[in-house]
Amino acid sequence: MLVLAFFRFDELPNFTCSHGASFRERNKSQPDCFVARRSAPMCSPRNGFFGCSTGQYPHRETALTPSAPKRQLFKQVVVNEMSQKRHRKDHTYDYGLPRDYATVFPTLGAELDAFFTFMTKPSILSSEPPLRVVTANVYLRHAKLFLGWYVNIYQCQGELDPSMEPKFGTTDPSLYNIIPNQEKNSATCFIDFLLWLRSNRQISVSYEANVLRGITKMLKFRFARDCSPDRTGDPSKPFDDVPILRELRKLHRQANGQQRLAPRVSDETKKWLSWPEYLGVVQQSLTEVDQLLRAYNGPDPETVEASFTVEQRRISVAYQKYLILAIFASIPDRQRTIRELELDRSFVKDIASDSWGIKHAPDDYKTGKTYGERPLLQLSPSLTPAIEGFVSHWRLCLRPQTKHVFVQPRTCNPLTQDSVYQIVSRACFQYTGKRTNPHLLRDMIVTHVRESDASEKQLEALALFMGHSIQVQRASYDRRTLNDKVAPAVELIRSLNSVSLMK
Repeated sequence: MLVLAFFRFDELPNFTCSHGASFRERNKSQPDCFVARRSAPMCSPRNGFFGCSTGQYPHRETALTPSAPKRQLFKQVVVNEMSQKRHRKDHTYDYGLPRDYATVFPTLGAELDAFFTFMTKPSILSSEPPLRVVTANVYLRHAKLFLGWYVNIYQCQGELDPSMEPKFGTTDPSLYNIIPNQEKNSATCFIDFLLWLRSNRQISVSYEANVLRGITKMLKFRFARDCSPDRTGDPSKPFDDVPILRELRKLHRQANGQQRLAPRVSDETKKWLSWPEYLGVVQQSLTEVDQLLRAYNGPDPETVEASFTVEQRRISVAYQKYLILAIFASIPDRQRTIRELELDRSFVKDIASDSWGIKHAPDDYKTGKTYGERPLLQLSPSLTPAIEGFVSHWRLCLRPQTKHVFVQPRTCNPLTQDSVYQIVSRACFQYTGKRTNPHLLRDMIVTHVRESDASEKQLEALALFMGHSIQVQRASYDRRTLNDKVAPAVELIRSLNSVSLMK
């Protein structure tokens, strides 16, 4: 089991419970952790956060109080100006295929279904292993965006004139007509598509690279029956003798090269937090749940047979928010991990340590094909009472329809990418005024650790814990400035020079 503690929950105060004895006195076997057992009378949901009825949180330097009420609202804080401009209500915003594309364009609909199967199922026509459904959905979305642009704008206009209203369903196109042959000139429409995205959508080079990756996969599907993918003799470069694919790969390499040097498109000052500031957000969220539970005088949600009250649902929503923030603080993983947590599958309890952890098979995380099955990502034992209180009691108020640990309060379905973003970003904004996103938490912890005196061994362990290489950690997640990075070298030279002059 691999354990790295980024948030020490055992530093929380030792409350005095309603029975006169402190938690540590009543639970001497675990003196540094909160302990809650359903059989104990002090564990009623109406008492404090974990059964305490009195006591106050002491002041913490990292705890942050909400900003003044006159500050900007969440939606008024614009992190990406270009993204906001794209949302203007003109006819080129939703340029992709319509939702009912399978009815409007039946040939394309059948081909896109076959394309998805080609990506996700083993096939003699492909020399590459099947993709995870999550990745395949991204490639399919990019393909539908290109095809929507081709049919709605490019084909109907004959030239790139965004002022002309797009027309839907005028033809029933096919991939075999849009991309008639393997020759280099067939890539013209893709180049025009990229030029249109640059001029009309002001896309970033990273987005351009992602789009090209999806379109390249679509081209492999288009020519899968026309040629053997490994006929070049080099399995690492399938379809390398197909001119149109070579052209797309060249564009992709160029975009990747520009991506390393391109400036960030969003305003980092409006979303960046230091790691201690984020831990303050977690602490404030904990305080919010505790206050709600202290004020609650209703029955245990587990005993409720009818509909749950507004107060019960409010507590469960706040409880869920706190646990999501706390898990991110202990395991700064990709947000997909939070969305797909399932009881008794990826979210399990380790009996030996009396703690919960996250168990990932290769298909459960982005880099699983590279690193294989992950060790148990163990959460702090002091989080165990909070997790069990939520799973056994308050999660029921959200009426989950599946075994996913966290669900959307309104639909009762598993969390989506947007709902996780909203939970984290709004919580951070509530207490700091910054619209931090879930993935940025990974950058924040790496930057925080690299600013410290962490050893190379610890940095390598952190990279493994987060599911990437030490090279990716340096290149993608370390947000220190060049001045910050060279500062130790400047100090070293000054120190050496001072010693030499003293001799």
